[in-house]
Amino acid sequence: MEGLRLEPLQEWQLPTLMSWLPDKQQCQQWGGPNFRFPFDQGSFLEDCRWPELPSYVLLDREGEMLAFGQYYQHLDRCHLGRLIVSPNHRGVGLGEELVTLIAQTGIKALGVAECSLFVLRTNLAARRLYDKLGFIQVAYPEQREWLDLCDFMVAPAEGFQ
Repeated sequence: MEGLRLEPLQEWQLPTLMSWLPDKQQCQQWGGPNFRFPFDQGSFLEDCRWPELPSYVLLDREGEMLAFGQYYQHLDRCHLGRLIVSPNHRGVGLGEELVTLIAQTGIKALGVAECSLFVLRTNLAARRLYDKLGFIQVAYPEQREWLDLCDFMVAPAEGFQ
C-alpha cells in the first residue's frame, strides 16, 4: 500500500489507541486475558508495557494512525504482540501491512530467524491473516494458565523480506 509508514508510538497517540478498545472483550482479545479493563492511561501504559517494548504505529500519508503493534525477543524469536488495526480501517489489507512491517523491523533489530505470536482461538479474522502470512501453529514450550484460550504460531523470517 502506497504512502504508509511505520513509526514509533508517541505518547500523544495513546488516546487514539485506547479509543480502539471500547469494551472488555476487544481489550482482552488485543492485549491478552490479563489486560485490565476498564483502563485509565496509567493502567493502560503498565499493561501494554510502553515504552519498555518497541511500539509502533502505522500511519498514512497524512499522518493518520491506522494500526498499532509491538515486538520483543521471546524464545529466540521476534515475538509480535498487541497488533490492532483502527476499527475505521479494517478489511482493506492493513493488518497484513502492519504485521509485515513490524516483523521486518523486529527481525532486523533482533537478528533472529523466526517470528512468533499468540492468537486467541476465537479471533478467526486474525487467524486467517496469520495463516496467509505463513505462520503455523506449534506447541508452546512453557505452561501458562491462559494457553487453553490461545494458539502459539511461528513463521520464518524469510517470509517477511
